[in-house]
Amino acid sequence: MQKPVVLIMAGGKGERFWPRSTEKTPKQLQKVYSSRTLLEETMVRALSITDASRVFIGCNEKLKKAILKTHKSIKASQFVVEPEGRNTAPIVALAALQFELKFPGAVHVVLSADHFITPLSDFSATMKEAIATAEAGWLVTLGVKPARPDINYGYIAVSSEREVTGAYKIDQFVEKPDYAKAVEYIQRENYFWNSGIFIWKGEAILDEFRTHAPAILGPIEESYRSKARLNANFIKVPAEPVDIAILEKSSRIAMVRASFVWDDVGSWLSLERICEADAGNNILVPTDVQSHMVARDSFRNILLTRRGLVALQGVSDTIIVEEGDVLFVSSRESIGNIKNMLSELKKNPSLQKFL
Repeated sequence: MQKPVVLIMAGGKGERFWPRSTEKTPKQLQKVYSSRTLLEETMVRALSITDASRVFIGCNEKLKKAILKTHKSIKASQFVVEPEGRNTAPIVALAALQFELKFPGAVHVVLSADHFITPLSDFSATMKEAIATAEAGWLVTLGVKPARPDINYGYIAVSSEREVTGAYKIDQFVEKPDYAKAVEYIQRENYFWNSGIFIWKGEAILDEFRTHAPAILGPIEESYRSKARLNANFIKVPAEPVDIAILEKSSRIAMVRASFVWDDVGSWLSLERICEADAGNNILVPTDVQSHMVARDSFRNILLTRRGLVALQGVSDTIIVEEGDVLFVSSRESIGNIKNMLSELKKNPSLQKFL
């Protein structure tokens, strides 16, 4: 059995991590919760299940150049380049075609570059089970048992018994729920978070694209060997997530339960579940500079700075991020509106350099 081929999805903008994440250096190229960038953390996971020659990064040409500049261990040949971002289904289809050409018959693993996963040994063990299920012809997604009623994640409802080579057959994919529904889901044994980690054989996912999303696969398959023709065709395909284009329609979908701790590093608030906090639940996010925090009568703050000392007095529920010549301050309550603020900043030509 040959080793799997891994596609690391690294094309996101990461706007909810501004100002640390910008168009030139989005969050996946940043050191968010460790001494490694999010992309490097994901590369370590990929290398725990396959060889470096079988690990590829999915992104656009501009981001490819940024990655090659900042991540010297990654080679120019290790990319699946999309002409522009069209959500996840088009680049998954493009990667599947390229991988089948280069590694015929291999299992494909799709990882996201902005996840927190620990421990690595449990990740590798779960992937071994998922790869075995994929070898049997199933499209596999990893499900995570919910740790809280989270409205920011999609959910998976599975059959009560393991029916598919040790995995669960999926009854339903559920979109992001309201809080009441999320509370209901975590109380039910058969509901899991959809991790967005996918495993399948190349021929299986391509067959499903031909059945359920020919408008996506057709133009890409017709042109993927020619850069100029791919550029012309890619912008015509529907911009859909692979979950909706394929997984929610397929009868070959199964779920393997993840044995590892998982979180989507989606916003500044996600760091309170990952980084170490003080007695007042204040978090000083690690950087490449040794910083110190002193907090008096201050609670539930999230700070990122490269200053030597941050002193808080009577401040609570605040996010403070210092990056270059930008200082961003937000209340916890309004942090979800950061994309709206960035939209306003983009309208001002003099502020483009900060984005």
